Amino acid sequence: MNKNINKEDRFYGAILGALVADAASLGLHWLYDQDRIREVAPQKPEFRSPTPADYENVVGYYAHGRKQVGDLSHYGEQAMVLLRTLAANNGRYDKTSYEELFQEHFGYGGDYVGYIDHPTRDTLNNLARAENQALQRAEAIPFAGDENTKHRMITKVLANVKRAKGEELREMVEQSVRTTNDDDEMVAYAFKILDELESIGGYHGADDEQLPAISKLPALVAAYEGVDSLSEVVESAVRVTNDNDLAVTFGQAAAQIIETALQTADVEAAIEAGLAGAEPDVANLLNKALSLKNENNQVVTGEFGMSCNLVFGVPSVIHNLATSGSFREAIRENIYAGGDSCGRGILLGAILGAAHGIGGEKGIPQEWIEKLTKKTEIKNLLQKLFSSRIKDLQRA
Repeated sequence: MNKNINKEDRFYGAILGALVADAASLGLHWLYDQDRIREVAPQKPEFRSPTPADYENVVGYYAHGRKQVGDLSHYGEQAMVLLRTLAANNGRYDKTSYEELFQEHFGYGGDYVGYIDHPTRDTLNNLARAENQALQRAEAIPFAGDENTKHRMITKVLANVKRAKGEELREMVEQSVRTTNDDDEMVAYAFKILDELESIGGYHGADDEQLPAISKLPALVAAYEGVDSLSEVVESAVRVTNDNDLAVTFGQAAAQIIETALQTADVEAAIEAGLAGAEPDVANLLNKALSLKNENNQVVTGEFGMSCNLVFGVPSVIHNLATSGSFREAIRENIYAGGDSCGRGILLGAILGAAHGIGGEKGIPQEWIEKLTKKTEIKNLLQKLFSSRIKDLQRA
């Protein structure tokens, strides 16, 4: 345990560590030939420019041709979406806000350009289907007026439904209706439309057990560290994109490890806490990984599986944590292990960043942080997210 790493550094380190690890792994992501990775990057595999030649004649998938050095993968982009949501809501998690920003970022017309993974694609499709069904119910509401007026009312409600919630939203809808139809019955009809459009409840995430399920956790755990509702918000955030019980189980274990790293700055204690709180099936996998400490991480990752499933990736991360001495070493080992290095990197980087902070022999290398394309936005989001909490820590 490094007692010199204060809690402020741990908060920043957890999120920065996840994003740095993701960006560092991007250039060789989904290259499944460990020998090829060693061949093309024998000493410094991090922050390599995505190059199609690296993937020729070996097992791999070249997914990031539009990306540059320092960019984030789709995993890192998911982490950023929840970070933005938390920062915009004063550090509080709101499922609706997260779901809407996720849809806005990754959906048609969104800012994201790049590979769309299976759970993201299914989530977007499920959300669109639910919205269309709600719109059909709204259109089926009996209306005495003409079709043009009916469609104008639906359009007015749609224009406001994602701008606010609750009583504020109803006030906005009423004001919008009364600008053209100052009539109580018309307002009541608009409220019926609103009720249908707001009725899109539950979760619309994919039934999927892959690593994107936990990619959003670093900012969420940092914001809710020590808060009783952490388990509740973790389950909700996981189910927004991965509505699957095993994904939630792994999410809870991952969150426990990150939280303990934030609280103790001790990787070993974090692993022990994750094991203690994990469901038996997950704990057995993690214990198996720990029993292989005498093997290097590339061998162990190959034995568990190099692809995107949580049952492969999380044990690889645990083994890496138990056998690596620093952030730099661990991230390089993760890249050399091949396969879904970005998916594993999010969790690995978050835990090590929380435990070791920034700089020094074991922490996140400052020069790696400087390579992040979005470093300015990330810095601003972190300051906004933690401004009130850091002040409380400094007073304590």
